[in-house]
Amino acid sequence: MKTLLYLARHGQTQWNKVQRFQGQLDSALTPAGEQQSAALAEQLMNKDITLIVSSSLGRAIASATICQKTLDVPTINLSGLIERDLGHWQGKHVEDIKNDKHYHEILQQFTELKPVDGESAMQCGERIYQTLESLAQNQQNKSLLVIFHGEALRCLLEKLGESSTGNAYQLFDNGCLLTLAYHHQDSQFKLLR
Repeated sequence: MKTLLYLARHGQTQWNKVQRFQGQLDSALTPAGEQQSAALAEQLMNKDITLIVSSSLGRAIASATICQKTLDVPTINLSGLIERDLGHWQGKHVEDIKNDKHYHEILQQFTELKPVDGESAMQCGERIYQTLESLAQNQQNKSLLVIFHGEALRCLLEKLGESSTGNAYQLFDNGCLLTLAYHHQDSQFKLLR
């Protein structure tokens, strides 16, 4: 038995466009972001999606709403899928933060280091992992579209042993799609290539 999780990053937002950190703050989808969300649903038309699950942040909900029009399945929002809390960096432009001496470790490595009043990559990865595992266990043998966030996706993949050297902006385009299988017999996630 396995549950398939089609993991997607939400469509482009106003702040993505100007390279401003959102974290757990929010901004609206751009017209390009709306198109990316619609294209995401089109890619999954023949995958027997039974449920769309999104982060409870507005940009993920907006992407899920667009996908729901095409896929015509129920949607739910889970607060456990929200973006990594970037603390004092939230709302600031990347250009204003990248000279911070911890910038690369915080956004490109999987450590306990975090921005002031924020969440570490390890904490975020664990939170996303637990949320997806619980979801998979409650949706056995189903195919789900899960719409959440770039940095949260990077942290999850690091937790799963998929190491990288880039940051979320470099690794995951808005509207990107990855497939993760949860195997119930051994309670393991496996990234499908």
